[in-house]
Amino acid sequence: MQDQNNLEAQFQPVTEPSVPAAIETVDVTLRSHFISPASEAPLTTPNEVHEAIRSPKVSKAPGPNGIPNRALKHLPKRAVSLLGSIFNEVRRTHHFSQTWNNA
Repeated sequence: MQDQNNLEAQFQPVTEPSVPAAIETVDVTLRSHFISPASEAPLTTPNEVHEAIRSPKVSKAPGPNGIPNRALKHLPKRAVSLLGSIFNEVRRTHHFSQTWNNA
């Protein structure tokens, strides 16, 4: 029973900010983030597409598109460049969230 009382004493809800300066810093940062426009995410390079294709193991199951990783790894360089161009064009012409673009 003493352990339970000890835990209850340690985990009480915070009713007042314990560090007002830190809370103010967070508030200011959040306000400036929401007020200022987000910068445009950089375009994807062919090297980034190539690395993304190289990284999965060939023994893993294919993704939702059903294309096996082994097939992706055998794409010619021109196809990889085309994939990067298509990806960038979709990002430019469609409105995705900034989080999605950065990812």
